[in-house]
Amino acid sequence: MNKWISLLLLLLSVSVALNFYLLSTTPKQNVFSQSEDKHAKVKQTKPYGPSEPLFNWTFTEQSADGTNQAPQVIDANNPRPNTPFNQPVSNRVELLEQANLWLKESQFLRLGAFLQSYLKQYPQDMDFLLLEAKLKVETTLLSDAITHYYYLLRNPMTAAQQSEIEGQIEQLSKNTIEQLKRNYSWDILAMFVEPLLQLEPSNRLYILSLAMAYAELLQEGLMENVLASLDFNDPDAQRIRNIIVAQQISPVNDESDEIDDLDAGETTANLGQPIPLKQFGNQYVVAAKLSSNPVALLIDTGASVTAISKQYFDNLSNRYKINYLGSFSIGTAGGKIMARMYQFQELTINHVTVKNLPVVILPMHGIENADGLLGMNFLREFDFKIDQRQSVMFIK
Repeated sequence: MNKWISLLLLLLSVSVALNFYLLSTTPKQNVFSQSEDKHAKVKQTKPYGPSEPLFNWTFTEQSADGTNQAPQVIDANNPRPNTPFNQPVSNRVELLEQANLWLKESQFLRLGAFLQSYLKQYPQDMDFLLLEAKLKVETTLLSDAITHYYYLLRNPMTAAQQSEIEGQIEQLSKNTIEQLKRNYSWDILAMFVEPLLQLEPSNRLYILSLAMAYAELLQEGLMENVLASLDFNDPDAQRIRNIIVAQQISPVNDESDEIDDLDAGETTANLGQPIPLKQFGNQYVVAAKLSSNPVALLIDTGASVTAISKQYFDNLSNRYKINYLGSFSIGTAGGKIMARMYQFQELTINHVTVKNLPVVILPMHGIENADGLLGMNFLREFDFKIDQRQSVMFIK
């Protein structure tokens, strides 16, 4: 009996040992396995380096409109709502591509709101700072945009970025100065160069351009103040001084001379074919064509540059709006305003044409019976006279 009991106890012990062995070798169920798998996947994802920061918010149309400027943290409980992109945007390269696309498509409000928020998080990201500078060229005074480029030079950057900024400063300033000189826009030229000369007082282009503008405006004192930084016998400085000397010896003819008592035959023989004008009070409007578009222009010999109303400009086809020159400070009867300037292929009045003419866009709410102003950057190309009695203008 004792023998069988001993055998039974032995079998029971073997069974317990076998069960214990099987339990110890079977994999345990891990309730956190799913979570660990997710973490493993995250660890396998390529991390962003210093040049590719993770931008942890979504830029939506609401934030572009200013209604939701707070960054949205990306997590499992906060997916990207109403994202304007086709694919989730989570890295710097995609953001830079999207921002450049907005600039190309002239979506300036959206781009401005985006850059403001992005640069709050990454204020030293030079690629986006350069994009902000390009936006300023499109939306602010051109002199302010160039000033912004000068300020960027104070930041750490690569040699390529520094070269790009210096190239932009030179190109924008040089091209604009040449354009304004070519079209006799001396007052606009002076206001454009003044702030730039303060930033780079030894820049010879700025010195000579501002001095020339002052000379053409008969501001001798201001001209001499600018030329004081050059040697008195500098040949370019002497040529600029001669502008005032020549005007003092032979004053500029009054472009608004009027003809009241000319014989019709004498007028035709001496001054050419008369161009009819429409008179409204003491103002005269002439029919013209701006790049083949009919336009009625009020003759204004006090305006240095030809202008058209914003309403007229908005109604033009986009193909006439491609040569944007920048925004400038323009003096008007109500004070100085910022106005956008475009170069048009040509402006034609009857038998005379000026090609590549800069025209500014102004809010002309108070001007009736005309689409804009005919300024001196057109009229100075010709000898012209106005016969008020006959309401005609002669140009040759």
